[in-house]
Amino acid sequence: MQQGWHSFIFLLVLLYQSDVKAVDFTTCEGDTARLTCDLTSEVIACELDTLEISCDAGHIKVLSANYGRTNRATCSDEKTSVQISNVYCIQSSSLRVVANLCDGQRDCSVSVSNTIFGDPCVGTYKYLDVSYTCVPPGVAIQKRTACEGDAFSLNCGSQHIKVLSANYGRTNRAACSGGVPTDQLSNIYCTRSSSLSVLTNQCDGEHTCSLSASNTVFGDPCPGTYKYLAVTYICHPHYPFIKVVSANYGRTNKKTCSNGKPAKWCSNIYCSQSSSRRVLGNRCNGLKDCSVPVTNEVFGDPCEGTYKYLKASYTCEPC
Repeated sequence: MQQGWHSFIFLLVLLYQSDVKAVDFTTCEGDTARLTCDLTSEVIACELDTLEISCDAGHIKVLSANYGRTNRATCSDEKTSVQISNVYCIQSSSLRVVANLCDGQRDCSVSVSNTIFGDPCVGTYKYLDVSYTCVPPGVAIQKRTACEGDAFSLNCGSQHIKVLSANYGRTNRAACSGGVPTDQLSNIYCTRSSSLSVLTNQCDGEHTCSLSASNTVFGDPCPGTYKYLAVTYICHPHYPFIKVVSANYGRTNKKTCSNGKPAKWCSNIYCSQSSSRRVLGNRCNGLKDCSVPVTNEVFGDPCEGTYKYLKASYTCEPC
């Protein structure tokens, strides 16, 4: 079972503890370091296993779920190519099933099987992929819908917006259907995968947020269908932002980021760039997400001829 534990820990630590824990990470030279203070987590369990979700404080809110298969890599160990070849296997009732079992609970166990979910693709070895958040006590999940072409706004007053889920498209015939021809309502499998990122980039951490529910903003996932924007979000009293604790661009051991590299490129283990923390902090402190190229152009070259890496630590702290 794979879990997005770091995101889950962020939420618990930020909201319920005064002792903020740090996240450590290492990124090889030439790659991109990504720091994030997300509040959602993802968990995956293979068919015939048990999926477990836990919120030490607050309660579970399931955001998305699918029992099926959408790639060949997940839960593929010792499976035949036939069992993992169908990557278009989706059980539309997955979210409803998991939400019914888990929403509002502090702990939840779900048997990952055809008995619980039905079999959306006979002969395919499936898995359950769930995205969820831990909602603090007293914080309500809010929902908003705006029809295509209308203005859309979120307002959290003195608190901060955190978008949990979003889709610009159509997943039922009833929403935004007044006066609309039936042929524009028939496609209920219209989703825009980038909807959430558009909303989070514009709204997360803000007190208010306004945009248009339109193809101009989101693109058109299904021409000829009359769409709507459906959003769930919370108003968060203390939205978390990045604070860099420590950083070094260089090399302090021979093993890290050494695969496929000549020994001489990894032999200097006394390579430190003293300005690393300042450089990373200038780019990331105070942001909710941050991506930094791990290169000499960004950090300078503290040891020519050595293949370096960025080793850093950061916390997610309330604004």
